Formats: sequence, C-alpha cells, structure tokens
Amino acid sequence: MEAYQYECVNAEIEELARVISDLFPEQTQFIERPDDNGVPQIVVHWVAMRFGSTARRMELTVAIAPAALARYRAMPPRLRGRSFAVLRAYVEATLGSLEEEYAADKTVPREVTVELGDEFA
Repeated sequence: MEAYQYECVNAEIEELARVISDLFPEQTQFIERPDDNGVPQIVVHWVAMRFGSTARRMELTVAIAPAALARYRAMPPRLRGRSFAVLRAYVEATLGSLEEEYAADKTVPREVTVELGDEFA
C-alpha cells in the first residue's frame, strides 16, 4: 500500500503533488480540483499532529496562476526542476509559518492557500 493517496486526473498535476508529498505525513491525500475558472489546483488533506494536543484535519490548496501553469506544461520535462524547487520552497515556507503561529500561541488556520504566479514558471 502506498503511503500517500493521489487523486489527480492530469499526470502533470500528480507529478507536482509527488514533488511535495514527503513534506506531509503518511496517509495524506493529494486531490486535483478545478478552481472556479476550471484551472486545476492541488488540494492537500492531512491530519496534523503538531498544531495542538489533538490531531487536526488540515487542507492546503496550491493554486497556480493559469499563465504560469500553461508555461509549465509547455516546458520539456527536463526543464521543470526550477518549478519543482519553487513549489517545494513555497509549500515548505507555508508549513513553517503554520508551525511558527502555533509556537506563538496563535490560532492555526485549518485551511491555507499557496498561490504561485510568474515565479513558478
């Protein structure tokens, strides 16, 4: 059995989900879901153990600007490494911010969004 669950229609979206999967605990779900304009997003569902005394269901949405996603899709696979690094850095930073909020006794939101634009591709 695989430690992570991927529910992605597009291979490119699943590829992006796999780039960030090891940042999350096992049993995390990565779901491709279109936004209101039909642009695919990655929605990550996981149970966080480190933001309180009890487990919390969390949701992180990775929203990539349509133009940046189109540029990414047009790239040959061998040139996608920079986009992977940007995606990973932004998700890592977001998770770090959640940990800092918890450490500062602030309320950690259960739903967060990472928005990527021109820096992505």
